[in-house]
Amino acid sequence: MVRKEFIHGIIAGVLASIAGIIYDHIYFFANEADFSKIVNTYNIIGLNISAGLVLAFVHAFFVKWMKKSAEFFFNLTISVFSFALIIIPISITLPLNIEFPELFPGLTIPMLFFPAMAWFTINPIFSNSEK
Repeated sequence: MVRKEFIHGIIAGVLASIAGIIYDHIYFFANEADFSKIVNTYNIIGLNISAGLVLAFVHAFFVKWMKKSAEFFFNLTISVFSFALIIIPISITLPLNIEFPELFPGLTIPMLFFPAMAWFTINPIFSNSEK
């Protein structure tokens, strides 16, 4: 069970990392706003993979303690927590030498939802394997 959760989290983190890197490049070419000093490829990969692992551990906790209603409460928790994290990019203070600081939330807020979207996307693969 834990091995399956761990693999699910790693794959979700990798998929979210790929989506985040692609989105970062598209956002740069669309707006010419360079935030690579704050949000770079290594940060995107590290944060998304760690988010995937956290999701895996939280999911394992919900499955162990809530049994039947685990999926509902886990999905609700992910959704609420992803929306709550929006406060971080909105409230962050950027260095003074960064151009176009008003575009920073437009880059980072969608990336907050990538780990949850990746988890939800591959969840049918892992939930069907146990039945």
